Amino acid sequence: MKKKKKLNKTVAPKDPFPIRVRQFFIGALKITVFTGGIIFSIWFGYRLHYFLFQSPFFRLKNVEIPGVPNSLKNEMILYAGLNDLSKVNHNLLKFRVGRLKKKLLQMPKLRSVDVKKDYPSTLRILAHPRKAVVLVAGKGLFLADAEGVIMEKVKPVDLKDFYLPVITGLNEQKVNPGSVIKHETFFKALDIQATLSRHCEKLYEQLSELNVSGRGNITAVLEGGTEIRFGRRDFLKRLPDLDAFLDKYSSSFRNVDQFKYVDLRFHKQIVYALRENR
Repeated sequence: MKKKKKLNKTVAPKDPFPIRVRQFFIGALKITVFTGGIIFSIWFGYRLHYFLFQSPFFRLKNVEIPGVPNSLKNEMILYAGLNDLSKVNHNLLKFRVGRLKKKLLQMPKLRSVDVKKDYPSTLRILAHPRKAVVLVAGKGLFLADAEGVIMEKVKPVDLKDFYLPVITGLNEQKVNPGSVIKHETFFKALDIQATLSRHCEKLYEQLSELNVSGRGNITAVLEGGTEIRFGRRDFLKRLPDLDAFLDKYSSSFRNVDQFKYVDLRFHKQIVYALRENR
């Protein structure tokens, strides 16, 4: 009896068209999502850049300078080029505070400056002005501080606003706004001025001029023309002697001008001369 042969059954393959369609749509979807992501990133980046650097939100609208006189504040704003914020678009995020600080420090009237951003639209400038302690004679009269920095030239009409003695005898060519006086005798004259203002107020009120010579001698000139010749050595130590002398030979500080000069340059003695018309 013969065995029957088994017949191999072949399964007909599925129709590949739906598979290809599905793969096509999946691929197209991936490309669409990827392309959409790129387009969205570009759009978002553009809008973010516009918001940060071009929109009015971060536009500089206010400049605050607390603690300084209005005249100096206006001068600083003008010097910094921030006087017309309505016409010039300064973006606070891109604003370089270091450059502004460096520029403002070039102003002789300022001793120190700090600049800070107060988001979204305010710039805060913290400035410490120099304090004028004396007038310096050059080609005109100039204000100077205790560090010897020439701050500005004073107009003749404004001299009445500065009740300060004048230092004379310096090289006029070196007395200009922004320059620094390094003359040793200049600082000795400032020491005399400061000491008189603290310990001999009545005499200081009459102090008109402090003359410094090339040899280092210092002569104070009072309002009435009286010269007090301090010389160049130990002048601060002679102030008590001067005070005692004026108390002894002058009934009041108002008639100090009876003296033509009072000379303190001699050791342990004071030489003086009275005016001839006294």
